[in-house]
Amino acid sequence: MDDSRRRASLISIVGVDGSGKTTLAEWVAGELAAAGKTPLLVWSRFRNYFSKPLLALTRITGHNYYRHIDGVMFGFHDFENLLGYREAFAALQAIDVNIAAFSRIHWRRRNADVVICERGPWDTLVDVTADTGLMWLPESGLGALYPLMLSTDARVLFVARSRERILSTRPELVHDDKLELRIGVYEKLAARNGWTVIDNNGTLEESKGQVRWALGLSMKRAQGGSRRSS
Repeated sequence: MDDSRRRASLISIVGVDGSGKTTLAEWVAGELAAAGKTPLLVWSRFRNYFSKPLLALTRITGHNYYRHIDGVMFGFHDFENLLGYREAFAALQAIDVNIAAFSRIHWRRRNADVVICERGPWDTLVDVTADTGLMWLPESGLGALYPLMLSTDARVLFVARSRERILSTRPELVHDDKLELRIGVYEKLAARNGWTVIDNNGTLEESKGQVRWALGLSMKRAQGGSRRSS
């Protein structure tokens, strides 16, 4: 069989920690399975390959560290003032994220009808932007390289939730002093790229309804493409 006919639809569910991505991704996988599809749920917090030496260096300098706060382990990356380093780190992360995206998402699309990616290259892009303070990164050519493996056909759902609502269920995230910055970067990316925004500030059922409607449109497009290729 031609590999192009085995290419799964891709749904990327993005958003800050505590926004509700995991709950909605697992629910989507269950709904698709119930509809007779073969979903594959992939959680992709990407590994560091080429950027690992730079991270090791900042462990020595004290710019990359971990702390236990209220019994929870937090990682801190304070690269904003490391001129030259932060640009190199952003470039190497773009390489790392594509290596991981190919092996953990792109290659595995042969084995499913729909791949649901909870976290992905766009989430890494947001994290790197926040960690480095390079606010131009998401709109740059370098930023465009992060989702290179996926951006041509992925349907992106941005799970939007206010800081107050996030802290009501994940109070430990009050210690993430970049939480509001991350939310803002996601919002700008969503507006710029035309992502579907899932407002997760109401009830879970309301959010599920928004996702159901959005993916109903996506599934019709995928089915139409399949018929054209047969």
